[in-house]
Amino acid sequence: MTAPLSVGFCVVILAFGADTSAARQVDVPRSLTLTDIHDSQKFDGKFFAGGRWAAEGPVIRYTESDEEDGGTNLLSYNLETDERHVLIDGSILFGIDVDRLIAIENYAFSADNTKVLIYTDSERVWRLPTKGFYYIYEFESGDLTPLSDRSQGFQMFAKFSPDGNSVAFVRERNLFVVDLESMTEKALTTDGADGSIINGTFDWVYEEEFGLRDGWQWSPDGRFISYFKLDESATRDFAMTDLRGQYPDYDHFRYPKAGESNSEIQIGIIDVGTGVSQFIDTDTWHEGGDQYEYISRMGWTPLTDGQQWVWMIRLNRYQNNLDLLLGDPESATPSIILTEKESSWISVGESKITFLKDGNHFVWMSETSGFNHLYLYDLNGNQISAITAGEWDVTAFHGIDEENQLAYFTAAINNPLERQLYSISIEAEAGDEGATTSHPVRVTDKAGSHSVNLSSDFSHFIDSYSNTTSPRSWTLHRSNGVQIKVLEGNRALKKELSEYNLPEPQFFTVPSADGTSLNAYLMKPSDFDSEKSYPLLMYVYGGPGSQTVRDTWGDSRYLWHAYLVEELDILIASVDNRGTGARGKKFKSMTYERLGQVEAADQIAAAKHLGSLPYVDGDRIGIWGWSYGGYITLMSMLTGEGPDVFKVGVSVAPVTDWRLYDTIYTERYMSTPEKNKAGYGEGAPINYAKNLSERQKLLIIHGDYDDNVHFQNSVQMIDALQAANKPFSFMMYPGRNHGISGGKTRLHLFTAVTEFIKENL
Repeated sequence: MTAPLSVGFCVVILAFGADTSAARQVDVPRSLTLTDIHDSQKFDGKFFAGGRWAAEGPVIRYTESDEEDGGTNLLSYNLETDERHVLIDGSILFGIDVDRLIAIENYAFSADNTKVLIYTDSERVWRLPTKGFYYIYEFESGDLTPLSDRSQGFQMFAKFSPDGNSVAFVRERNLFVVDLESMTEKALTTDGADGSIINGTFDWVYEEEFGLRDGWQWSPDGRFISYFKLDESATRDFAMTDLRGQYPDYDHFRYPKAGESNSEIQIGIIDVGTGVSQFIDTDTWHEGGDQYEYISRMGWTPLTDGQQWVWMIRLNRYQNNLDLLLGDPESATPSIILTEKESSWISVGESKITFLKDGNHFVWMSETSGFNHLYLYDLNGNQISAITAGEWDVTAFHGIDEENQLAYFTAAINNPLERQLYSISIEAEAGDEGATTSHPVRVTDKAGSHSVNLSSDFSHFIDSYSNTTSPRSWTLHRSNGVQIKVLEGNRALKKELSEYNLPEPQFFTVPSADGTSLNAYLMKPSDFDSEKSYPLLMYVYGGPGSQTVRDTWGDSRYLWHAYLVEELDILIASVDNRGTGARGKKFKSMTYERLGQVEAADQIAAAKHLGSLPYVDGDRIGIWGWSYGGYITLMSMLTGEGPDVFKVGVSVAPVTDWRLYDTIYTERYMSTPEKNKAGYGEGAPINYAKNLSERQKLLIIHGDYDDNVHFQNSVQMIDALQAANKPFSFMMYPGRNHGISGGKTRLHLFTAVTEFIKENL
């Protein structure tokens, strides 16, 4: 049954042909098509799959499928000499419990290299396939033994004990250990249950926002296991509905929204021999209040002189007060080693802390100087030295070559658009607090973006390199930067791309709403005529610490922009507003407790500046973005001068009210709705629906099975627009998550957006 359309209701875009370029004659030998970009592998190129570094030299281990017998081989590969050796022949990996060959999806060697733990038949848990089944392969006998009975359920995060005699794992929210000699299994925890206790893994929000999935670790001596324990019983349940069948299917999970209760959390220590558990008193377990709310990281210090400690990073609810704790595994007594406080939030990525092998020192990553830098501390919390310093950000820490006293890191020293690998000496006298001992030495040489992977012994690294006009290539180098060989140059893809008119992004700066200089790029048609007046489409993400303006290959997003530039004869621009990354803590924190307001003001100011250029039609400026970018698209169109500046907007999977998003992400930047009522109100697009002007054309797109930015956001935005009697367009993708992909979905989506831009801009 259909109903007549009304301007007060959403206009639903109907189905259409798959490719807008098919009907027009082109004058150049090769033209991009939407099908090639979004429904083929034509521009995927090749990847150097890599593997895991062996203990020494340029040697990696990797898996390879055998098409003849259907097995998966595990090989050793010397990248420098090209020597390959089969470590495990996949044709002999016959699982007796499943009566077939098993594939090697992941693997781990025992410390003495006599056994391999093989992971197979995995299934996705939200983002990654972290549940599956494990087998033990013994090199001497060739035996393949299931770790546990599959009928008991999926196994997660299995790991050898340091002596290789046991394997522990998580199943159904509990920890288990298997003695490999007798293959007897013992439960280490028994209280795990849906809707309440989680042992050794995490709930949705800890996985999504802290990147935590594997929640337990063996102690270095193998005597203890430390683990995260959560109680989600006080959190609210969220349900998603799949309407594609005859009757709806429902998916329920716990999702704490801004201002709501989080899971309680604590760190347990199990004596594996006795099975006795005790818990470290971190003041985070059913304590009430906001002083201690999260434990964002946990692990063990190296075993030194018979001593080992559990380390933990504890945060308050607002994530601007942090404590580094060390816990005694014997007494479970914690002590505060280091405290960090900020006026805004503290970043706690994987590289926040790295322990040296000597067991007496650690490297700490911090923005306390105003820029993200590395510091050397001892286990008493005394700063030995600042490893790096300067008005630039370290963007990745790769570790320390302790033998040669060199630290390796990636940074944006020359400008925020690039990423380069550097080394720096860490020799320092104890007590020389705040002093650096040398200047960074640049290791990579090409302008653009380098993503590096250093070998275990720091003798070599693999460099994944790209720039705006060149897709990724992989090269092998010695640690001093000398290139040894090309591992994958993507020559075929580069040749393919050379046959198209691909516009080169031009970098420049524009003023923000307060006059701050913002990084930007502009893409022009190959036949650009400065005497003409072109429509302009701005691409935005704009979220805290992000960047869209980078000297790096943009994959299908860049190719689609190139398609629009050439086929629709328009300009494409992107601007990194205040709050984005690689420009120091002050610049990044300018949006604190004001999400959406500052970013939108900057996008509007940038659009006005670009619209004043003689070759830009200031009356035909559009903006589009996905996720946070979808949110900023709405804020930019509907607030301030936005209704007069932006004619067209495409908002994909947007947040429309921060009260609908999760606690950890939202409160990190916005505090709680109770403490920051004005910020939440002024940063919610649903409160500005009435501002959509008659000249503006808005398209909202969302998947109705989005577990991240819930479809509820777009529903409430649509409700607000209809209540304000505003016309708009809307496209929903049934059963699709935040990525809105699968099958022909991406082709359909980008065809819809292309048609919308073509018609309205």
